[in-house]
Amino acid sequence: MVKITGFCLAAILTAGVVYADFEGGLAAYDRGDFARAVAEWQPIAERGDANAQYNMGLLYACGEGVPRDYQKAAEWYRKSAEQGVVAAEYNLAVLYANGQGVARSSQDAAEWFRKAAESGVTAAAASLADIYYQGDGVGQNYAEAEKWYRKAADQGIPSAQFGLGVMNDLGQGVPQNYEEAIAWYTKAAEAGYAPAMTNLGILYYNAQGEKRDLVQAYAWLARGQKAGDPRAAELVKTTADRMKPKDVTHAQAVAEEWQPSRKASNDPMGQAAIARLFKQPQVTPASGAPPQAGTASVAAPPTPQDVWTGVDRVIAVGDIHGDYEQFIKVLESAELIDGNGNWIGGKAHLVQTGDVVDRGPDSRAIMDLLMKLEKQAAAAGGGVHPLIGNHEALDIDGDTRYVSPAEFAAFRTGDSAGNDRFAYIAAKQSVTAMATPQGGPTQEEPEHPPGFAEWRQAFGPNGVYGRWIRSHNTAIKINRTLFVHAGITAKYADWTLDRINGEVRKELNDSARADGGIVTDEEGPLWTRDLAQGDEAQLAPVVDQILKHFDADRIVIGHTYSDGAITPRFGGKVILIDVGLSRVYDRVQLGCLEIDRNHAYALHRGHGLELPDDENGPDMLRYLRQAAALDPQPSPLQARIRKLEAKAESQP
Repeated sequence: MVKITGFCLAAILTAGVVYADFEGGLAAYDRGDFARAVAEWQPIAERGDANAQYNMGLLYACGEGVPRDYQKAAEWYRKSAEQGVVAAEYNLAVLYANGQGVARSSQDAAEWFRKAAESGVTAAAASLADIYYQGDGVGQNYAEAEKWYRKAADQGIPSAQFGLGVMNDLGQGVPQNYEEAIAWYTKAAEAGYAPAMTNLGILYYNAQGEKRDLVQAYAWLARGQKAGDPRAAELVKTTADRMKPKDVTHAQAVAEEWQPSRKASNDPMGQAAIARLFKQPQVTPASGAPPQAGTASVAAPPTPQDVWTGVDRVIAVGDIHGDYEQFIKVLESAELIDGNGNWIGGKAHLVQTGDVVDRGPDSRAIMDLLMKLEKQAAAAGGGVHPLIGNHEALDIDGDTRYVSPAEFAAFRTGDSAGNDRFAYIAAKQSVTAMATPQGGPTQEEPEHPPGFAEWRQAFGPNGVYGRWIRSHNTAIKINRTLFVHAGITAKYADWTLDRINGEVRKELNDSARADGGIVTDEEGPLWTRDLAQGDEAQLAPVVDQILKHFDADRIVIGHTYSDGAITPRFGGKVILIDVGLSRVYDRVQLGCLEIDRNHAYALHRGHGLELPDDENGPDMLRYLRQAAALDPQPSPLQARIRKLEAKAESQP
């Protein structure tokens, strides 16, 4: 059975009770005081209140206010589900499907999914269909699979639409009908569902349901590849081998021109149905890993877009580390914002490669600015893409080693004195320390200065910044440039963007998963320094492998200080952009990378400079001297210039 996620994503129930202690639990939960919520809800849950029982199950499942305990979560969910609480029925089914806290049982999962599906939870219908389609423990039943896929598909769930397409394509439980398959694949593809795009390409290639059209086949396969379907790359190559070069060029243009006509459902886990039943706020789930292509899969949570094409201008800014004024200056130098901090960049895209937070005092102000600019840029046809860096992950995990006292002070309210001790204790109980790769210090007992409680709440699962950070990617691709916080290593060279980003978000949503996962891996995209500091001759084949896999010309990274200037490596195939913006460092700089169509150059203090081919090439001195001439004197680049001059003089 495909692993199902989502039981920590349902909303706390609010309806049907009027007890003061229940309302007190809601108030405590809303402010992130989960231990108080437990204290308020547990007594009335033990007295039999169904909604309080569900809420206790959710707290145990998510490890909020209590240690994570799936067995206790299942016990509370069962009590609530047996009283007809639909959210509990669905979450109990998920536990049975995954074998968490209970013995894994497809039969029990199907029973509880059916109850929730009959109450209108579309995710339950899709999950039930998947169980019957695969026949995992319940006996394969295409008729039941088709019935439940159709219920979910009619509500706009792309994976269910894809499932119906597969069944019609292969004649499973229904007469083989390519036209019907194309209709359902198209609905899923229009929602951005990658496997459906690939399957449409296969049908066009094989002349199934449509006349053979290699241009359309190539275009759909290319769209599937860009959207992250791992099957598509080899099929694109196979199709191109059978086409004339001019037809390939035409097909590439067709692929680039198309965009999904509608977004994938933003409610695949069925929260809207639960919310309607209980009159509670809806919760948009965070992303998970992509479903396996080629199977009728359980509905996956929505994923933020990670590939853009046809962008004329991109500005990439490296690590900011809490320096709001420097960030404002670099955005103004790139003519992306006006003097009031409003977007004037039009259709340009801004990429910030992570590490907004920590060290400096103004992380909160920077995040607030980025939130505003995201909306303004989108309205203008552009984009703002803050990536997840290792410091964002550390703050999500409650690691305070790099948070300055002034940063805590920015979160301080009038209630800080009363909250800090509690928040300190709660952090000790519920936050799993995140191991720091590369021999970094282990997490020590957290400090609790004024503002700590509010800071911890803000970065928590329900906090404004915690939710915001978790909604982003750590790696994206714009045109033919791959942007990632720290880099990609051979270990992840064959992963898709969707898989990388999905795994990062899953681990940030569940800190118990982080230890030993991609988020803490020293070879992972949040921590590696291989592309920034590794031996170029040794790593050149890996860089070529990565670029080929992602169909990119270059990789742009932050994380590792680039010695004061935008710096190319590997013949320009890797570009380092952490120039040291923050004034917490001794040698502060002001620079970013600009990519005009596909031409990359440095924007150093507002002046465009052509990049050399490599950091040690003969043209590097020219570039550094031009940059140094723009700096306040003495330039922080002088030491680097002298070193290169000495090297040049020593050579014959």
